[in-house]
Amino acid sequence: MQLFRETSRTTLSEEIPFPLAFRWGSAIPERGVGFDSLRQVFNALDSLPEIVLIRGYYFRDEADDDSSRMKLGLDRIHHAMDSLNIPYDQWMAEVQVQEITADMRTIPFEAVRFERFKEDELFFLRGDTMECCFPIAEAFRLPFLVHQRIGNWLNRYPIEENLRLNIIGTASGTGIAEPMDMAMERALIIKQIALNNGWNEAQILLSTGQRNHPLTLRNRCVVLFIE
Repeated sequence: MQLFRETSRTTLSEEIPFPLAFRWGSAIPERGVGFDSLRQVFNALDSLPEIVLIRGYYFRDEADDDSSRMKLGLDRIHHAMDSLNIPYDQWMAEVQVQEITADMRTIPFEAVRFERFKEDELFFLRGDTMECCFPIAEAFRLPFLVHQRIGNWLNRYPIEENLRLNIIGTASGTGIAEPMDMAMERALIIKQIALNNGWNEAQILLSTGQRNHPLTLRNRCVVLFIE
């Protein structure tokens, strides 16, 4: 599933202390110390059950409006993916604002960071029960690989009229508790995947709950079971 791809004009400089760095207002990465090692890691990713969360950053003064700032952050993510050959079904993107801590206008700076999740951190199977977790807080998106895993699990069961698919969205109850409509939003995302795989509205039961799991990620999950 390819969403965007453009060849990045990367250059190499041993003076840059980051694998990938950017100049003020630019989305074109420059390669620095550790780039080859980082690329080797991602070259092996398509054979590993892992998901990569890619965060792209921008500074407020790099563009004149919010739309341009978001585009700059996304373009940095896409060019980084192109440079590192990250598989398109194993990634998610998040754009965030970054605060200036030095004179970033004149020196290359780090504007893309990576967080890797093992598949079994996001996707759990226990008999006729499945659980999937959302990697990004307040973002109701899942990587394409997890969409596939959910579809494969659903397709293990014949779609019979007497079967019911229970979908329970969870919201974090730790710290400042998430509102329950976030739990329902997560459940609705999974419901749409089920509908896309042949289940019908009458067979799907939605509910919500809060969770206080010690692992933060486990509080942003959806539980499915068939009865």
